[in-house]
Amino acid sequence: MNTYKEPESSEKGPAQPHTKKKPAAGKFLHRLLSGEFLAREGLIKHMPFIAFLVALFLINIGMVYYFENTAREKVKLQNELNEMRSQYNTTLSELEKSKQQSNVAQAIQEMGLKELRTPPQIIDVEEGFFEKE
Repeated sequence: MNTYKEPESSEKGPAQPHTKKKPAAGKFLHRLLSGEFLAREGLIKHMPFIAFLVALFLINIGMVYYFENTAREKVKLQNELNEMRSQYNTTLSELEKSKQQSNVAQAIQEMGLKELRTPPQIIDVEEGFFEKE
C-alpha cells in the first residue's frame, strides 16, 4: 500500500493537483489533427466500418451524378418535345389552310384543270356492256 501523502496546505483543505484535464472534444481534436488515430490499433479494428462509409460515399456520389444526368436528359427531351409539338401544330394549320376549297380551286387552275360547278352525275351501264366488243 502506498502511504505517501502530499503535504496539506493549511489554507483550503486538501491540496488539488495542478494538472488540468483536457475536455473530451479537445482530446479528440488533438488526436485527429496530430494523426494519432491513424497509428493506433483502433484504425485497424474499425477498418470494415470505414470501408463501409467510403463505399456509401462513393455510391452517393455516383447516384448524384446519375440523377443529374437524368434530369439534364429530361429537360433536353422536354425541349425537343415542345419543338416537335410546335412543328406539328404549324404543319397541321398549313394543311388545314391548303384543304380549304378556295385554295384547292386555285391549285387546280394552276395545273390547267377547271373546277366543276355542277355535281357529278351517275351513269348506269348494263352488265357486260364493255365486254361485248
